[in-house]
Amino acid sequence: MDAGFFLSPAITKAFAANYIINFIKYRKLFFIITVFTSACVCETMKITISEKINLTNVPSGSGIIKVNDSYYAIGDDTPFLFRMNNSFGVEERIPLQNIDNFTGERIIKSEKADFEALEMISEKEFVIFGSGSKSPQRDVFIQVLMQDPIKIETYASTGFYNSLKSLKIFSDSELNIEAVAFRNGHIFLFNRKKNIVLNFAYEELLSYLKGTASFPQPEITQYNLPKINGIEAGFSGATTLKNQAKIIFTASVENTDNAYDDGEILGSFIGTIDLADNNVSPEIQYCQIPETKAHLKVESVTIDKEISLSKTKVVLITDNDKGNSVILKAVLSW
Repeated sequence: MDAGFFLSPAITKAFAANYIINFIKYRKLFFIITVFTSACVCETMKITISEKINLTNVPSGSGIIKVNDSYYAIGDDTPFLFRMNNSFGVEERIPLQNIDNFTGERIIKSEKADFEALEMISEKEFVIFGSGSKSPQRDVFIQVLMQDPIKIETYASTGFYNSLKSLKIFSDSELNIEAVAFRNGHIFLFNRKKNIVLNFAYEELLSYLKGTASFPQPEITQYNLPKINGIEAGFSGATTLKNQAKIIFTASVENTDNAYDDGEILGSFIGTIDLADNNVSPEIQYCQIPETKAHLKVESVTIDKEISLSKTKVVLITDNDKGNSVILKAVLSW
C-alpha cells in the first residue's frame, strides 16, 4: 500500500511543516511511505579538497569505507574488495566472487556484478549491494564478516531485487542501487533513478535475505536533486556520521537516459540529510564539489574524522568510466 504527497510551491512553509509533522505522526498506519521533496541549497555549506591521490590498483572505484586505520574499497567491474592503508596503497585483494576464470583487471560490462554500494554495519561487518540494473548478474547482496579468516557470505538476491521493482515507486523507473548507509539499526538504500531512498530495519531485511522472513516493506522518500545543464543529479554515495543523526551523500550528473549506459560526466554534488526517529528528513542541503582538471564523477564518500557538529573530514572516491579511480581528501562544513 502506497501513500504519497507532493509539496507544491504554492503551499506555505508553515502549512508544509504542519503537514509533514502530522503525516509522520501517523506513518505507522502505512506499510510504505512515499515523500516527495525539494532540494535546498545551503549557502553555508562548503567543501574544500585538500589532496588528490590516483589509485593505480583499484579499477572503477564505486564504494569506500574507513575502518580504524584502513580503507576498504570496491569497484563496479572488479571481483575484489580492496584493503588499503592510510596512504591508500593496496595491501590486500579479497575475492568477493569466484575468480578461477578471471583474468586481467576488469570484468566486461555485460557480465559484471556492478558492485556500487558498500557500508560498514560495524567494525566486524560490511555489506555490499549490486546495482540491480541488470538481472541476474547485478542482483547481488554480500555480507562481509571480518573474522579470522574473513568470511564472505553471498545471497541469491534476485527475489529481493524483484520485490523492489514491484514497488509502486518503480512502476515508471529503473532500479539502480548506488549507495547504502546504516545507522541505529536501519539501513538506507539509495536508488539513482528518481533519487529514491528506501529505509529498512536492518535485521528484518537480513532475515528476509537469508530466507527466514517475508519481504519487509520499506519507507520510501523521493528527492529532487540539483541539475547541471538541465540534467538532474543522481545519488552515487552515502554514509552516516557517528556523533549526530545525519547522512552525508554524494550525487553525480551524467548525460545518459538509462541505468545501464554511461554518459558524459558533467559534475558532482555533496550534501546532508538529517535523521529523526530513524527516518530521513524530507529536506536536504548540498553544494557542488569543485572541479579539478576535469569533471568529477564522485561515486562514494566515507568519514575520515568528525571535527565538530558542523564540520567533518571526508574521503571521496571517483571514477571516470575508463577504469581509473581517484581519491579526494576534503573538509565538508555546513
